[in-house]
Amino acid sequence: MPTSILAQRGTDIDSRFRSLLQKAVRRGNVELVYTTSALIQSLSFREKNWFRNRAAIITFEECWPLGAELLFNKNFHSKAAALIKGARSVKARDATGLGYLAYRLFEGDRSVLDGTPDDRHIKIVADAIRRPDDFWQWLGHEPVDGDRGHLVANAMTFKSAGRPRDRAVIQAAAYLAASGELPEIGAAADEEKPFPYWIAFDRHTPQGQRVLNDLARDLHVGLKQLEWTLFYFEGSLANAAAPSRWWDRNCSWRFFRLGLPVEEAHLLWAPIRPQMIQALAEDSRRLHQEIYTWKLANRESVETLKKQIELFTTYFETGQIDQLELF
Repeated sequence: MPTSILAQRGTDIDSRFRSLLQKAVRRGNVELVYTTSALIQSLSFREKNWFRNRAAIITFEECWPLGAELLFNKNFHSKAAALIKGARSVKARDATGLGYLAYRLFEGDRSVLDGTPDDRHIKIVADAIRRPDDFWQWLGHEPVDGDRGHLVANAMTFKSAGRPRDRAVIQAAAYLAASGELPEIGAAADEEKPFPYWIAFDRHTPQGQRVLNDLARDLHVGLKQLEWTLFYFEGSLANAAAPSRWWDRNCSWRFFRLGLPVEEAHLLWAPIRPQMIQALAEDSRRLHQEIYTWKLANRESVETLKKQIELFTTYFETGQIDQLELF
Protein backbone atom coordinates (compact mmCIF):
# COMPACT_ATOMS: atom_id res chain seq x y z
CA MET A 1 0.00 0.00 0.00
CA PRO A 2 1.46 3.43 -0.92
CA THR A 3 2.89 5.34 2.01
CA SER A 4 0.77 8.38 1.12
CA ILE A 5 -2.43 6.39 1.59
CA LEU A 6 -1.29 5.11 4.95
CA ALA A 7 -0.16 8.54 6.05
CA GLN A 8 -3.51 10.10 5.28
CA ARG A 9 -5.62 7.48 7.03
CA GLY A 10 -7.92 9.26 9.45
CA THR A 11 -7.47 12.63 7.75
CA ASP A 12 -8.80 13.34 4.25
CA ILE A 13 -8.59 9.82 2.80
CA ASP A 14 -12.29 9.24 3.44
CA SER A 15 -13.40 12.34 1.57
CA ARG A 16 -11.20 11.63 -1.45
CA PHE A 17 -12.27 8.02 -1.84
CA ARG A 18 -15.90 8.73 -1.04
CA SER A 19 -16.03 11.32 -3.76
CA LEU A 20 -14.05 9.20 -6.22
CA LEU A 21 -16.24 6.14 -5.66
CA GLN A 22 -19.54 7.88 -6.31
CA LYS A 23 -18.30 9.82 -9.32
CA ALA A 24 -16.87 6.63 -10.83
CA VAL A 25 -20.31 5.01 -10.44
CA ARG A 26 -21.98 8.12 -11.84
CA ARG A 27 -19.77 8.22 -14.94
CA GLY A 28 -19.95 4.48 -15.45
CA ASN A 29 -16.24 3.82 -14.97
CA VAL A 30 -16.58 0.19 -13.94
CA GLU A 31 -12.85 -0.53 -13.66
CA LEU A 32 -12.36 2.39 -11.30
CA VAL A 33 -15.32 1.23 -9.19
CA TYR A 34 -13.72 -2.23 -8.93
CA THR A 35 -10.34 -0.78 -7.96
CA THR A 36 -11.61 1.78 -5.47
CA SER A 37 -13.89 -0.80 -3.87
CA ALA A 38 -11.04 -3.31 -3.54
CA LEU A 39 -8.82 -0.62 -2.04
CA ILE A 40 -11.46 0.28 0.54
CA GLN A 41 -11.86 -3.42 1.32
CA SER A 42 -8.16 -3.52 2.20
CA LEU A 43 -8.44 -0.70 4.72
CA SER A 44 -9.74 -0.75 8.26
CA PHE A 45 -12.94 -2.42 9.45
CA ARG A 46 -14.43 1.05 9.88
CA GLU A 47 -14.08 1.70 6.16
CA LYS A 48 -15.68 -1.63 5.23
CA ASN A 49 -18.53 -0.99 7.65
CA TRP A 50 -19.05 2.45 6.08
CA PHE A 51 -19.05 0.87 2.61
CA ARG A 52 -22.30 -1.02 3.23
CA ASN A 53 -24.33 2.09 3.96
CA ARG A 54 -22.60 4.09 1.26
CA ALA A 55 -23.33 1.47 -1.41
CA ALA A 56 -27.03 1.66 -0.55
CA ILE A 57 -27.06 5.49 -0.48
CA ILE A 58 -25.30 5.74 -3.86
CA THR A 59 -27.79 3.29 -5.35
CA PHE A 60 -30.80 5.30 -4.16
CA GLU A 61 -29.20 8.58 -5.23
CA GLU A 62 -27.95 7.61 -8.67
CA CYS A 63 -30.58 5.10 -9.80
CA TRP A 64 -33.35 4.87 -7.25
CA PRO A 65 -35.33 1.97 -8.85
CA LEU A 66 -32.29 -0.26 -8.30
CA GLY A 67 -33.02 0.11 -4.59
CA ALA A 68 -35.39 -2.82 -5.18
CA GLU A 69 -32.43 -5.04 -6.08
CA LEU A 70 -30.21 -4.43 -3.07
CA LEU A 71 -29.32 -7.80 -1.62
CA PHE A 72 -26.51 -7.55 0.89
CA ASN A 73 -25.08 -10.46 2.82
CA LYS A 74 -22.14 -10.49 5.22
CA ASN A 75 -19.62 -10.42 2.37
CA PHE A 76 -18.05 -7.22 1.07
CA HIS A 77 -18.56 -8.09 -2.59
CA SER A 78 -22.36 -8.12 -2.21
CA LYS A 79 -22.20 -4.37 -1.57
CA ALA A 80 -19.68 -3.73 -4.33
CA ALA A 81 -21.95 -5.62 -6.75
CA ALA A 82 -24.65 -2.97 -6.22
CA LEU A 83 -22.20 -0.24 -7.24
CA ILE A 84 -21.13 -2.13 -10.35
CA LYS A 85 -24.80 -2.56 -11.28
CA GLY A 86 -25.35 1.16 -10.79
CA ALA A 87 -22.29 2.08 -12.86
CA ARG A 88 -23.54 -0.05 -15.75
CA SER A 89 -27.09 1.33 -15.62
CA VAL A 90 -28.81 4.42 -16.94
CA LYS A 91 -29.08 6.86 -14.06
CA ALA A 92 -32.47 7.88 -12.63
CA ARG A 93 -32.36 10.71 -10.08
CA ASP A 94 -35.97 11.50 -9.29
CA ALA A 95 -35.54 10.37 -5.66
CA THR A 96 -32.51 12.65 -5.29
CA GLY A 97 -34.29 15.65 -6.77
CA LEU A 98 -37.43 15.15 -4.69
CA GLY A 99 -35.43 14.38 -1.55
CA TYR A 100 -33.25 17.47 -1.88
CA LEU A 101 -36.24 19.77 -2.46
CA ALA A 102 -38.13 18.26 0.47
CA TYR A 103 -35.11 18.63 2.73
CA ARG A 104 -34.83 22.32 1.91
CA LEU A 105 -38.53 22.75 2.67
CA PHE A 106 -38.00 20.91 5.94
CA GLU A 107 -35.27 23.46 6.73
CA GLY A 108 -37.78 26.24 6.14
CA ASP A 109 -37.05 27.38 2.57
CA ARG A 110 -40.47 27.67 0.94
CA SER A 111 -39.01 28.94 -2.32
CA VAL A 112 -38.88 25.28 -3.44
CA LEU A 113 -42.66 25.46 -3.87
CA ASP A 114 -43.94 26.88 -7.16
CA GLY A 115 -47.70 26.68 -6.70
CA THR A 116 -48.20 23.61 -8.91
CA PRO A 117 -49.89 20.35 -7.87
CA ASP A 118 -46.45 18.75 -7.59
CA ASP A 119 -45.84 20.81 -4.44
CA ARG A 120 -47.95 18.23 -2.62
CA HIS A 121 -45.27 15.57 -3.05
CA ILE A 122 -42.54 17.85 -1.74
CA LYS A 123 -44.66 18.65 1.31
CA ILE A 124 -45.35 14.97 1.99
CA VAL A 125 -41.66 14.03 1.92
CA ALA A 126 -40.76 17.12 3.98
CA ASP A 127 -43.30 15.99 6.57
CA ALA A 128 -41.76 12.51 6.42
CA ILE A 129 -38.39 14.07 7.28
CA ARG A 130 -40.02 15.89 10.17
CA ARG A 131 -41.82 12.78 11.46
CA PRO A 132 -39.85 9.76 10.20
CA ASP A 133 -41.39 7.23 12.58
CA ASP A 134 -44.91 8.09 11.41
CA PHE A 135 -43.79 7.94 7.77
CA TRP A 136 -42.23 4.49 8.02
CA GLN A 137 -45.19 3.21 10.01
CA TRP A 138 -47.52 4.47 7.29
CA LEU A 139 -45.44 2.78 4.59
CA GLY A 140 -45.52 -0.46 6.53
CA HIS A 141 -49.30 -0.54 6.09
CA GLU A 142 -49.33 0.38 2.40
CA PRO A 143 -50.26 -2.46 -0.01
CA VAL A 144 -47.06 -2.53 -2.06
CA ASP A 145 -45.60 -5.77 -3.34
CA GLY A 146 -43.22 -7.06 -5.97
CA ASP A 147 -40.27 -4.84 -6.78
CA ARG A 148 -42.02 -1.87 -5.20
CA GLY A 149 -42.32 -3.79 -1.96
CA HIS A 150 -38.66 -4.84 -2.13
CA LEU A 151 -37.60 -1.22 -2.58
CA VAL A 152 -39.68 -0.02 0.36
CA ALA A 153 -38.29 -2.82 2.54
CA ASN A 154 -34.71 -1.95 1.55
CA ALA A 155 -35.36 1.74 2.17
CA MET A 156 -36.58 0.85 5.67
CA THR A 157 -33.38 -1.12 6.26
CA PHE A 158 -31.27 1.93 5.43
CA LYS A 159 -33.58 4.62 6.81
CA SER A 160 -30.92 5.76 9.30
CA ALA A 161 -27.95 5.59 6.94
CA GLY A 162 -25.79 8.57 6.11
CA ARG A 163 -26.40 12.23 6.66
CA PRO A 164 -29.84 13.85 6.97
CA ARG A 165 -30.01 14.72 3.27
CA ASP A 166 -29.07 11.14 2.33
CA ARG A 167 -31.94 9.90 4.48
CA ALA A 168 -34.28 12.36 2.75
CA VAL A 169 -33.37 10.76 -0.61
CA ILE A 170 -34.10 7.29 0.76
CA GLN A 171 -37.46 8.50 2.07
CA ALA A 172 -38.22 10.05 -1.32
CA ALA A 173 -37.38 6.77 -3.06
CA ALA A 174 -39.69 4.85 -0.72
CA TYR A 175 -42.47 7.40 -1.28
CA LEU A 176 -42.09 7.19 -5.08
CA ALA A 177 -42.20 3.39 -4.92
CA ALA A 178 -45.33 3.45 -2.77
CA SER A 179 -46.99 6.02 -5.05
CA GLY A 180 -46.50 4.42 -8.45
CA GLU A 181 -44.74 1.89 -10.62
CA LEU A 182 -40.97 1.70 -10.80
CA PRO A 183 -39.56 2.88 -14.13
CA GLU A 184 -37.60 0.32 -16.11
CA ILE A 185 -33.86 0.86 -15.95
CA GLY A 186 -31.81 0.06 -19.02
CA ALA A 187 -28.14 -0.65 -19.38
CA ALA A 188 -25.85 2.23 -20.25
CA ALA A 189 -23.64 1.98 -23.31
CA ASP A 190 -20.50 0.02 -22.54
CA GLU A 191 -18.04 2.84 -23.15
CA GLU A 192 -15.48 3.95 -20.62
CA LYS A 193 -13.66 7.24 -21.07
CA PRO A 194 -10.50 8.36 -19.25
CA PHE A 195 -11.52 9.46 -15.78
CA PRO A 196 -10.86 13.13 -14.88
CA TYR A 197 -9.50 12.69 -11.37
CA TRP A 198 -9.73 16.40 -10.61
CA ILE A 199 -13.53 16.15 -10.31
CA ALA A 200 -13.10 14.07 -7.16
CA PHE A 201 -12.00 17.25 -5.38
CA ASP A 202 -15.28 19.01 -4.76
CA ARG A 203 -16.49 21.03 -1.77
CA HIS A 204 -16.65 17.86 0.32
CA THR A 205 -12.86 17.46 0.19
CA PRO A 206 -10.30 19.74 1.88
CA GLN A 207 -8.41 20.21 -1.39
CA GLY A 208 -11.51 21.08 -3.37
CA GLN A 209 -12.81 23.47 -0.76
CA ARG A 210 -9.45 25.24 -0.64
CA VAL A 211 -9.36 25.77 -4.40
CA LEU A 212 -13.01 26.84 -4.54
CA ASN A 213 -12.41 29.41 -1.80
CA ASP A 214 -9.30 30.73 -3.53
CA LEU A 215 -10.97 31.05 -6.93
CA ALA A 216 -14.13 32.64 -5.52
CA ARG A 217 -11.99 35.22 -3.73
CA ASP A 218 -9.60 35.94 -6.59
CA LEU A 219 -12.24 36.07 -9.32
CA HIS A 220 -14.89 37.84 -7.22
CA VAL A 221 -17.41 35.06 -7.78
CA GLY A 222 -19.96 33.90 -5.22
CA LEU A 223 -18.70 30.73 -3.52
CA LYS A 224 -22.12 29.07 -3.59
CA GLN A 225 -22.46 29.80 -7.30
CA LEU A 226 -19.04 28.36 -7.96
CA GLU A 227 -19.72 25.21 -5.92
CA TRP A 228 -23.00 24.62 -7.71
CA THR A 229 -21.68 25.16 -11.24
CA LEU A 230 -18.78 22.79 -10.52
CA PHE A 231 -21.27 20.15 -9.42
CA TYR A 232 -23.79 20.82 -12.20
CA PHE A 233 -21.35 20.80 -15.11
CA GLU A 234 -18.78 18.31 -13.82
CA GLY A 235 -19.57 16.50 -10.58
CA SER A 236 -23.10 15.41 -11.52
CA LEU A 237 -22.20 14.34 -15.05
CA ALA A 238 -23.42 10.80 -15.76
CA ASN A 239 -22.61 8.27 -18.46
CA ALA A 240 -26.33 8.01 -19.27
CA ALA A 241 -29.39 9.51 -17.63
CA ALA A 242 -33.11 8.90 -17.95
CA PRO A 243 -35.51 11.88 -17.94
CA SER A 244 -35.99 12.95 -14.30
CA ARG A 245 -38.53 15.66 -13.71
CA TRP A 246 -37.70 15.94 -10.01
CA TRP A 247 -33.98 16.19 -10.68
CA ASP A 248 -34.61 18.84 -13.34
CA ARG A 249 -36.85 20.77 -10.96
CA ASN A 250 -34.23 20.63 -8.22
CA CYS A 251 -31.54 21.96 -10.59
CA SER A 252 -33.79 24.75 -11.86
CA TRP A 253 -34.60 25.74 -8.30
CA ARG A 254 -30.91 25.81 -7.33
CA PHE A 255 -30.10 28.18 -10.18
CA PHE A 256 -33.05 30.38 -9.20
CA ARG A 257 -32.04 30.39 -5.54
CA LEU A 258 -28.50 31.44 -6.42
CA GLY A 259 -29.69 34.21 -8.73
CA LEU A 260 -27.91 32.60 -11.67
CA PRO A 261 -29.97 32.14 -14.87
CA VAL A 262 -29.45 28.60 -16.09
CA GLU A 263 -28.82 29.77 -19.65
CA GLU A 264 -25.96 31.96 -18.40
CA ALA A 265 -24.35 29.45 -16.06
CA HIS A 266 -21.90 28.14 -18.64
CA LEU A 267 -20.60 31.70 -19.11
CA LEU A 268 -19.56 31.65 -15.46
CA TRP A 269 -18.12 28.15 -15.47
CA ALA A 270 -16.32 27.99 -18.85
CA PRO A 271 -13.45 30.41 -18.01
CA ILE A 272 -13.09 29.05 -14.45
CA ARG A 273 -12.90 25.39 -15.42
CA PRO A 274 -9.31 25.42 -16.77
CA GLN A 275 -8.16 27.41 -13.74
CA MET A 276 -9.66 24.85 -11.40
CA ILE A 277 -8.09 21.98 -13.33
CA GLN A 278 -4.71 23.68 -13.09
CA ALA A 279 -5.09 24.45 -9.38
CA LEU A 280 -5.94 20.80 -8.68
CA ALA A 281 -3.36 19.32 -11.06
CA GLU A 282 -0.95 18.12 -8.37
CA ASP A 283 -3.70 16.71 -6.13
CA SER A 284 -5.24 14.95 -9.14
CA ARG A 285 -1.90 13.52 -10.26
CA ARG A 286 -1.19 12.25 -6.75
CA LEU A 287 -4.60 10.60 -6.39
CA HIS A 288 -4.32 8.97 -9.81
CA GLN A 289 -0.85 7.70 -8.99
CA GLU A 290 -1.96 6.28 -5.64
CA ILE A 291 -4.85 4.41 -7.26
CA TYR A 292 -2.70 3.13 -10.12
CA THR A 293 0.19 2.09 -7.86
CA TRP A 294 -2.14 0.31 -5.46
CA LYS A 295 -3.81 -1.54 -8.32
CA LEU A 296 -0.47 -2.72 -9.72
CA ALA A 297 0.54 -4.03 -6.30
CA ASN A 298 -2.84 -5.65 -5.64
CA ARG A 299 -4.00 -7.05 -8.96
CA GLU A 300 -4.98 -10.32 -7.34
CA SER A 301 -7.28 -8.54 -4.85
CA VAL A 302 -9.00 -6.63 -7.66
CA GLU A 303 -9.41 -9.75 -9.81
CA THR A 304 -10.74 -11.74 -6.86
CA LEU A 305 -13.35 -9.07 -6.18
CA LYS A 306 -14.36 -9.10 -9.84
CA LYS A 307 -14.87 -12.87 -9.79
CA GLN A 308 -16.83 -12.74 -6.54
CA ILE A 309 -19.13 -10.06 -7.95
CA GLU A 310 -19.61 -12.01 -11.17
CA LEU A 311 -20.62 -15.13 -9.22
CA PHE A 312 -22.87 -13.15 -6.90
CA THR A 313 -24.60 -11.38 -9.80
CA THR A 314 -25.05 -14.62 -11.73
CA TYR A 315 -26.75 -16.34 -8.82
CA PHE A 316 -28.87 -13.26 -8.16
CA GLU A 317 -30.08 -13.05 -11.75
CA THR A 318 -30.84 -16.78 -11.96
CA GLY A 319 -32.89 -16.67 -8.78
CA GLN A 320 -30.67 -18.94 -6.70
CA ILE A 321 -30.96 -16.65 -3.70
CA ASP A 322 -30.60 -19.40 -1.14
CA GLN A 323 -27.01 -20.02 -2.24
CA LEU A 324 -25.83 -16.40 -2.11
CA GLU A 325 -24.30 -16.79 1.35
CA LEU A 326 -21.71 -19.04 -0.24
CA PHE A 327 -20.38 -16.26 -2.40
